[in-house]
Amino acid sequence: MSVAGDTVTYRQLADAVDALLGRQVRRVEWSVPRLQGELAGEPGSAIRKYRVVFAQGAGVSWNMERTFNGQRGIAVCGMEQWMRENLLAREGVSLL
Repeated sequence: MSVAGDTVTYRQLADAVDALLGRQVRRVEWSVPRLQGELAGEPGSAIRKYRVVFAQGAGVSWNMERTFNGQRGIAVCGMEQWMRENLLAREGVSLL
């Protein structure tokens, strides 16, 4: 069973951080062959597997009703809401 939430690209994440904090985060593009090579060197790494899948444009998704939070009626917030509630507090930024 999985937990569902936003599905965003790394670019969307970086753009959201830029907009929220008013500064530009550094972006480095990794090619699919590079990511596949890293996965070959560490085939058991879940994060390396996800990087290859997302870089190839396949991505992953789940039916919300079949997820842990969907079956239990647990609401999740979106990426930008989470960032506003958590990232800004760490940066000492107030929206009031």
